[in-house]
Amino acid sequence: MTRLAFALALLLGGLALSQPDTYFAPIIGRTPAASPVGANGLGTTIWLPDQGIDASVSLIFGTGSGSSVPFKIATQQVATVSSFPAQVDAMAAAPGVVVNGQVRTLLAILSSGNVTFGDLEGVAPQFAFVPRGPATAISVGSPAQIALSGTPGGGAALLVANGFTLSRFEIDASGAQVVVTPGASMQATPSGGSDETNALVFDGITNLGFVGGRVQGDIYRFDARLDAGLPLFFDVGLASQGRLTAPITGLALYNVPSGAYLLAANSQGVTVYDLLNPSLQSAFRVIPIDSVGPITAPAGVAVTNLAVSPTFAKGVFAVGDRTNTQLALLDWGLLTTQVDGGLRPPDTTFDPRGVVDAGPDGGVPDSGTPDGGGGGGGGGNPSNPAAGGPLGPGIPVDHGSDCSTAGGAPVPVLLLAALALLPRRRQRR
Repeated sequence: MTRLAFALALLLGGLALSQPDTYFAPIIGRTPAASPVGANGLGTTIWLPDQGIDASVSLIFGTGSGSSVPFKIATQQVATVSSFPAQVDAMAAAPGVVVNGQVRTLLAILSSGNVTFGDLEGVAPQFAFVPRGPATAISVGSPAQIALSGTPGGGAALLVANGFTLSRFEIDASGAQVVVTPGASMQATPSGGSDETNALVFDGITNLGFVGGRVQGDIYRFDARLDAGLPLFFDVGLASQGRLTAPITGLALYNVPSGAYLLAANSQGVTVYDLLNPSLQSAFRVIPIDSVGPITAPAGVAVTNLAVSPTFAKGVFAVGDRTNTQLALLDWGLLTTQVDGGLRPPDTTFDPRGVVDAGPDGGVPDSGTPDGGGGGGGGGNPSNPAAGGPLGPGIPVDHGSDCSTAGGAPVPVLLLAALALLPRRRQRR
């Protein structure tokens, strides 16, 4: 063996060992096969009831192929929501928003390239969708991705990703009809990045946002105010060493005072990033599995820390199963016991449905992560660049041909391709 071949073998072996841990997590429940969710553009959204109402009446929506189906999150059975729009291409939800004088969960509906808003009223199990406008729908075109989040003071913000552009809209839902104020726009890719948007999530309190790519499977990080420069590379599909494979079909944030995680649904499963850990090597993959089979390429992802049933007493996360046109629900608390030290104990005491004050202190927002103000505690918000804490994982790539590992060492593209020929790291159940 030549010296070059020996060095190459060592490098490839090291990269193989850096493959992320993979956990086969049991699917606790599925939505009924008799009520299929459209497979085209499948996504999932969790709706939370008003604060003070038992979270067991929460709903989960499966949206795909131009329609949305509501299910009871506690039982996975079909729910009754009257007057719900017939045409739904995508939807997003934000708890802790003042809607017509009451604090509740605001819904954004994307239909035929236009976005409107509404909320659910009624008493379980009978709910009705109440449209809130605006008078002129937000025209965003198609295809597009939308994300909605509460902002300080009970407001909300809508972000729209449309291929290679991000746009922000300020939402005032405090009256009977939503008032929309267009905000900033910017390109959705970093300098040197070129992936097309396919998934979007952000926190309107910490202003931390992420966009996932359709073609290359990249994840980019950005300031959700869209006024702090271009996005940054967070994780690059080609250099992710098994963490990501295109497309990114969904992104979700699990934020509580004790921890913050980004969940990325992609063709490798659900990749979970610890946003308090600056190393990408702390990320791990979750493959949902049950007697029906594994979901190796989930479509969309949603999560809540609240106890929504005795079965999901420590939180729940859900993914879409395009093959069986169902939603699959998993126990967040069970996952924390399954992962070897990669997840902090679940926090069900924090309630994301409260309004965050707009004062300078800010406290702990409905996102669950301190905002870095004097009352935030814990030394500031680890996922807020303005707070001075660690920024979480990231890969600085300044040129499209330069792919780097988390430690910054260059990795030739041919070596990454060669990883496919190596055996995978031991998988865990």
